[in-house]
Amino acid sequence: MTLPFKEQFAVVTGAGSGIGKETVRVLAERGARGIVLADLNLDSASHVASDIAATTGCVCVPCQLDVAQPASIEAMFRFAIERFGSLDVLVNGAGICTYLPVEELDAQKWERVMDINLRGSYLCAREAIRLMKPRRRGKIVNIASVAARIGGVASGVDYVASKGGVLSMTYALAKACIPFGINVNGVAPGVIDTPLITAHSYPEGTIIGHPRDVANVIAFLASEDARHVQGCTIDVNGGLYMH
Repeated sequence: MTLPFKEQFAVVTGAGSGIGKETVRVLAERGARGIVLADLNLDSASHVASDIAATTGCVCVPCQLDVAQPASIEAMFRFAIERFGSLDVLVNGAGICTYLPVEELDAQKWERVMDINLRGSYLCAREAIRLMKPRRRGKIVNIASVAARIGGVASGVDYVASKGGVLSMTYALAKACIPFGINVNGVAPGVIDTPLITAHSYPEGTIIGHPRDVANVIAFLASEDARHVQGCTIDVNGGLYMH
């Protein structure tokens, strides 16, 4: 069996639950040598790391990360390099989903979502690119959302706008990284059965996917099978949106 991530090291943010957690599992099952599981909830990341390490043999290392804090991002990447020495894959999975109506969405709430979903993803990508450029190789996968394509299913304007920013950022980073052999792509999940959505009601008949559905596509984009794919965001939504 071919192991596409054999001897590779990865960082997955938002790894304590949902799509991030399942992405760690898929990368580990497919041969990753070491993964930093970065999450605001260190207990969750530690539990996931122990479980996946025990079943796959991958070295899974939890690390607390607050993507709203630039210093926390920089410290996490220093930790990753101190632990593993290099970085092959970054999956930008950390984020929050909001449902506030327009009338209740003030500047402070707007900025919080942008800091986490958009600025945090950018700063993580920036740190990864700094590490990948000297080696002239690497894969970055950003997690956007179907909300950025259709204006949201039930989510707030702030969430939709932040994920639209992730879509555009993916294009720009991909262009910037072409000369350095770094692939930057994304996924745009639909409604996925994760803690982000289970506490909220969605319209009757909404198609709900499993985190593994998204993790499998992320793994493809992070592998050499996608070496000629650049600046692409793949929709993973069960048909909720097609283009």
